[in-house]
Amino acid sequence: MPVQQIVFWRHGQTDLNLQGRIQGSSDIPLNEKGRLQAQTVAPELAKLNPDKIYVSDLGRAQETAQFLSDLTGIRPQVSTQLRERCYGVWEGMTSAEIRDKWPQQWQQWRSGNEPQDVGVETREHCGIRVKELVEDAVREATDGETLVFVAHGGSIVNGIMALLGMNPSVWAGIQGLDNCRWAVLKPREGANPPWRLCSYNLSEMSSDELENVWR
Repeated sequence: MPVQQIVFWRHGQTDLNLQGRIQGSSDIPLNEKGRLQAQTVAPELAKLNPDKIYVSDLGRAQETAQFLSDLTGIRPQVSTQLRERCYGVWEGMTSAEIRDKWPQQWQQWRSGNEPQDVGVETREHCGIRVKELVEDAVREATDGETLVFVAHGGSIVNGIMALLGMNPSVWAGIQGLDNCRWAVLKPREGANPPWRLCSYNLSEMSSDELENVWR
């Protein structure tokens, strides 16, 4: 496995994040705070000397990635596989609104199961598509590269769990990243699973992380 590490970076805040509304696959832009978050955090990620940037096709992720692109000169590669989990008819709604209109499905969702008949993509399906993209990117990488994937709270956590050999539809015990936070996974050649989650929900680079940067 040629890469040094992979980094998942969640987009900055949007108005729907602020309002507690589900975005899912809806294309919602960053708000002023989200742009400031991305502008502030991008220099921290640049310290990892990324070699490639992959980004969701949704605008809030692309806006976030652009701040890192401007610093590094790396043009992001856009992929629908990084898109946020689709929430069907629930997109744009708060948890309380969902509970009032679909109490049974809301209970399924909040208990960690997959809600039925409302068009919500399963966590497993979401995780597999992210995992497949990461595996393709790793195969195309050269020795020692750092790859950054800019995406969403749901697609990132489901993708990480899939890479770690877990089914997020069966066990969903990892909370999604906060806005504009990142996670780092490092390869474990020949091990099971082949990845180890080393850092999670970071907002700035620690001295330990910098010591692990090869170049």
